[in-house]
Amino acid sequence: MSSLIVEVCKIDGIEKHGNADTLEVIQVKGWNVISKMGQYKVGDLVVFIPPDSIIPQEMIEKYELTYMKNGGRIQTVKLRGVISQGLILPCPKGYEKVGTDVSKVLGITKWQPPEPKFSFGGNQVSKKKINPLFDRYTEIENIKNFSNVFSENDNVVMLEKIHGTNARFGNIPIGTNEMGSFLYRIVSWFKKNILKHEFEFVYGSHNVQKSGSDNPQHFYGEDVWGKIAKKYDLANRLPNNLIFYGEIAGEGIQDLTYSLKQHELFIFDVKDVKKGRYLNWHEVEILCGNLKLNHVPVLYEGKYSEEIRKEYTVGKSVIDGKTIREGVVVKPLIEENDRKIGRKILKSVSEEYLLRKNGTEFK
Repeated sequence: MSSLIVEVCKIDGIEKHGNADTLEVIQVKGWNVISKMGQYKVGDLVVFIPPDSIIPQEMIEKYELTYMKNGGRIQTVKLRGVISQGLILPCPKGYEKVGTDVSKVLGITKWQPPEPKFSFGGNQVSKKKINPLFDRYTEIENIKNFSNVFSENDNVVMLEKIHGTNARFGNIPIGTNEMGSFLYRIVSWFKKNILKHEFEFVYGSHNVQKSGSDNPQHFYGEDVWGKIAKKYDLANRLPNNLIFYGEIAGEGIQDLTYSLKQHELFIFDVKDVKKGRYLNWHEVEILCGNLKLNHVPVLYEGKYSEEIRKEYTVGKSVIDGKTIREGVVVKPLIEENDRKIGRKILKSVSEEYLLRKNGTEFK
């Protein structure tokens, strides 16, 4: 799945800004973007740059975007009481075809949240891919960029998107590659060929892998992922050949704590590495129930509609009933692929969440 799309689009509509005489609200691809009055008209070809994109300094200077003081990162903002998401710019010559991705042409990149460094955690670990079977999780795109992926014929589940830090855990077949540390390769070879072990417990964040072989004296690390693995005894409880993907939330993780004084794990997906597929949602629910693990809250299950998606994107978290909801993740009840985006799964993010003050953004 693509992690950044900067498309040539047609302007779908223009409305006058209700609180500013010199501004107007432009609709493109389902997004509302505030622009100066009179720059564009309905049907014009423009480049739409979505939130969490980084534009180069030369573009800031060329288009006199002097208000961008955050290193070129496009963010959701509220101007005179109206929300603006993304940026539109004139279509470059030679690229006047709707749907053309011009991110590379314009040098626009995707903003990446930093790997969290928690005060209660240990040293940061390498991002090397230790076990080649320990797959990273799907990159989930915003549903506004792919408004036609889901139809009213789709049976879907809408899951609450939790604001925490990404985590993955699994007892998977021992496998090494040349990027792993020398110690890890030696220990893995010994376990596999001498001790005749078939599986190893691997855990970490979205980008980082760790295993018991990283520190034989202390099986679990002192970082938050190791502490969660120890808290739930995941090395001994998780079935073989499955990777469990979840979000760790609670006090000290992010600015939204969900009133959790201790760190908790919420599973949102499971992948079968032997079959190379993600489990269907009801399979995940049953598995979590049998293992006595929390899964992310289910907000809705049934036929998809835009109205329902918008309704459940906003509100309060089911976890404590008072924390603002980050949004929802929408996916079919039965796993499915889409011709354009690959795995059929998209996110819808709350504007209230995006506009909150002093927010922290880790993956």
